[in-house]
Amino acid sequence: MKHRPVKGARFFFATAPMPCPYLPGRTERRLVTELAGPQVTTFHDTLSQAGFRRSHSIAYAPVCQDCSACAAVRIVAGAFQPSRGQNRVWLKNRDLIACETAPRATEEQYAVFRAYQHSRHGDSEMARMDFYDYQTLIEDTAVDTKVFEFRDSRGKLAGFALSLFGTGLSAASGISGRRSIGGGYWGGGFGGGGGFSSGGFGGF
Repeated sequence: MKHRPVKGARFFFATAPMPCPYLPGRTERRLVTELAGPQVTTFHDTLSQAGFRRSHSIAYAPVCQDCSACAAVRIVAGAFQPSRGQNRVWLKNRDLIACETAPRATEEQYAVFRAYQHSRHGDSEMARMDFYDYQTLIEDTAVDTKVFEFRDSRGKLAGFALSLFGTGLSAASGISGRRSIGGGYWGGGFGGGGGFSSGGFGGF
């Protein structure tokens, strides 16, 4: 019996157990698939709604045995009600101006990204990324991606990147610690009536 390839078929693979990057003493496994081929944006959108995250041209979801601590969070922007603390953050950042740019990495972005990773994920692989690793992270994408830079009145960068898909926005890279910007809150603000997916490659 001969194998006949199925047009448009998608293949998923499970990784071998590896040390968990979040919980010490635990191992993790991931279900992964390649983001490629026709209708890749629709495919990525469907996976995102199912809890998958994206890294470069790979989509993955945790499939750890006896553990469900990791969970992708989607916020319906139109129904989002900020807390008092989030309102304080909003007021604190009223001076920021959002500017949409192409997915091109800059040294300025990398400096903010690196500072954020060292402050929040100092022991992670992402904290050891150099500029060229960051450049690949931003520019090696199979789906429609835009970068939104948030700058203060002096033009200083304080913002992060966003990856676009059909029903919302997904959080991406670095934020300035002095600003206390929360990824979910900004996603709600810019997501319109769609959803916001917390996760992506920045680890918000």
